[in-house]
Amino acid sequence: MRVNIPTKADDHITLAKAILAKHTALAAASPLNGITGIANLGSQTTAADTYNQSAKSLNKQAELATQNRDLALGQSGQLTPGTVRFFVTSARDILLGLNKGNEKKLGDWGFVVDDSPAPAKAKTPTP
Repeated sequence: MRVNIPTKADDHITLAKAILAKHTALAAASPLNGITGIANLGSQTTAADTYNQSAKSLNKQAELATQNRDLALGQSGQLTPGTVRFFVTSARDILLGLNKGNEKKLGDWGFVVDDSPAPAKAKTPTP
């Protein structure tokens, strides 16, 4: 027989609250009174629950912030006018045209210019 302790925070806190309720109801008759520091179970459970709720809220805020960031950047895969990606791509294209043959100048604008040769394309064997 096995009695598992939940690993998920929500379930662990729910179990702790149930144990605390039973322990409180039994008062002096509780078999848990012999556990050193058991009086801290209530405050620790409350703290864990508060931090857990805060973590959930912050995770939701982080998800929303990430979605909004990606929209502003234009990370949807398409080049959408008005996004950061659109402006950066347009700036690169204009600067490339103005600096034809001297593309390293784009480094002055913050671009990373890779002048290593492109890898050779793999040849498809003919039957």
